[in-house]
Amino acid sequence: MQSKWLLRGILALIIFFPCAQPSAAQERLKKIRVTYPTESIAVLPLFAAYRWKTFEDNDLQAEIIQARSQVANAALASGEIGYFAGVGPASVSATLRGLQSRAVWFASDEIIYLLLARPEFSSVQNLRQKKIGITGLGGTAHVALQIALEAVRENPKNFLYVSITAAQLMAALESGVIDAALMSPPYDFYAKKKGFREVLNVGSYARMPFGGLTVMTATLRSRAEEVKKVMRAMQVAKQEMLKSREKTVGLISGFLKVDRDAAENTYAVYGKTVSGSGVPSHDGIDQIMKSLRMAGQFTDRKVAFEEVADDRLAREVAKELGYKIN
Repeated sequence: MQSKWLLRGILALIIFFPCAQPSAAQERLKKIRVTYPTESIAVLPLFAAYRWKTFEDNDLQAEIIQARSQVANAALASGEIGYFAGVGPASVSATLRGLQSRAVWFASDEIIYLLLARPEFSSVQNLRQKKIGITGLGGTAHVALQIALEAVRENPKNFLYVSITAAQLMAALESGVIDAALMSPPYDFYAKKKGFREVLNVGSYARMPFGGLTVMTATLRSRAEEVKKVMRAMQVAKQEMLKSREKTVGLISGFLKVDRDAAENTYAVYGKTVSGSGVPSHDGIDQIMKSLRMAGQFTDRKVAFEEVADDRLAREVAKELGYKIN
């Protein structure tokens, strides 16, 4: 009981959008809680759905909460939240370690990460035994980088990894605390403007989901229609992002707190990866499993798609929205 109240206290402290006093119209909406790991372009569909009221259009009132993966997993398990806005090595690993959850929707089929180095380093080879800043050891960024390094015939063990928040990566690069950093838009835009070199396009080698939706299996069984509404709201928001450039540039600028040039650059890159039906792919899950095995996890077992993902509801939503699904 004490731990439950502690969890509630943590969640109360990290609510990103405090709820306003509900109106009469809001009273009819189904309240849901969605947590996300960090402010990045991976969760843009979630915030688009919130800002542009596609949640309300689907009879939902969403409360958006930021929480680290460990806290989010505990909150999912306890029922404090219903949805985790993310699919990646951390969420799949939690499922395989006993959390009764499934990946049910993909925001994108391709991650967007670039390895940028200080000007004196012209290639990945030059970075051997050098410090590379990443946003979380063992997370999507870390394992994606390892996959990409192997793809270019580099041993990931020949590099030093330093966990740094996305907001601090640039300062760490400029001060020389790290020699290179793994970045996604819009941070890569600023790094290039300051003269840092792109030495590896990680996303071109590590094709795995970039954002998504993970829910408990109990939720899939008991609240299937609600889950479909959440997916539909985020998928419609994603479609709107592709159609409405100016609207989306404004969203990116406000959410990520960047200037217009950076927001436009981010939109151009994101638009190339965000298309898709949202249906979880076997290839995407396979890539996640590959990344986990590279990190030394679950090397002794074969994992079936159905053990960590459930694409049935996403298929239904995609068909309702006009996508051609096999």
